[in-house]
Amino acid sequence: MKKELGRWVSRLIILALVVVMLGGVKTEAASKGYVFKYKGVSVTMKGNAAKLIKKAGKPLKKKESKSCAYKGMDRVYQYKNFILATYSKSKKGKQYVNGIKFRTKKVATKEGIRLGSSLNDVFAKYGQKKGKFGVYTYKKGKCKLQFEITDGKVTTIQYVSR
Repeated sequence: MKKELGRWVSRLIILALVVVMLGGVKTEAASKGYVFKYKGVSVTMKGNAAKLIKKAGKPLKKKESKSCAYKGMDRVYQYKNFILATYSKSKKGKQYVNGIKFRTKKVATKEGIRLGSSLNDVFAKYGQKKGKFGVYTYKKGKCKLQFEITDGKVTTIQYVSR
């Protein structure tokens, strides 16, 4: 009995060392892609939108339409600082984040990029890459993060589900 317990302890120690050596365990948020954080609420694409909707408060405008992909609804919430697009798999089902587009400089990506930031700021945070027609797209997990650049400055930021 003692020998068996000793083997289990040894195996657990080895497993812990392997996890540490390989850089830890990936979190669910990391596997889902880039994170948008607003007033302490973090969301990822295809993640639950309920907390963000509640924290953002009453939208300036709200538009609903029947989803073409599910039996549910697509919704667009326009807030002062950003636009949130959601989808649900049933009419009254849970809403999931489908996209976020920035409207003002008061919001930023988790990495600190906001409207008006420079292209060099984007490259410093996300890596240098070639853009097409002034649009730079970064992919991570279930998310595309797009920056539109005009005259060296960020003019559009949007998270898009993929």
